[in-house]
Amino acid sequence: MSSPDAYRGVKLKTGHLVDQVKNLNQTEWVTVCRKLGLFVPDGFGKGSHCAVYKSESCPPEDSSCCVVTLPQSIYPNFQRDLIKKLLFYGIQTGTFTEDDLWKVLRVK
Repeated sequence: MSSPDAYRGVKLKTGHLVDQVKNLNQTEWVTVCRKLGLFVPDGFGKGSHCAVYKSESCPPEDSSCCVVTLPQSIYPNFQRDLIKKLLFYGIQTGTFTEDDLWKVLRVK
């Protein structure tokens, strides 16, 4: 199992594109995650944060199933972390690439 901060080691090949996604809100990030094949429960659960899971079969109580947590208020400087966390998962599992992520984000 990798450390919770392992995603920080991801080097974006086209990191300048992050500036084009600074204003995405939680709902838009949910759509991005779903397009990447990740599972986001309808209603997002309780509270202001939304957990995104590897698949529908992952039990929510298993923290290793959580790919990323999306807060209600997403500040521009947090967008890069979200991109890196998603890309880290995509690279680890081989389910999507950086190019795939940029395409889903509609910046490439």
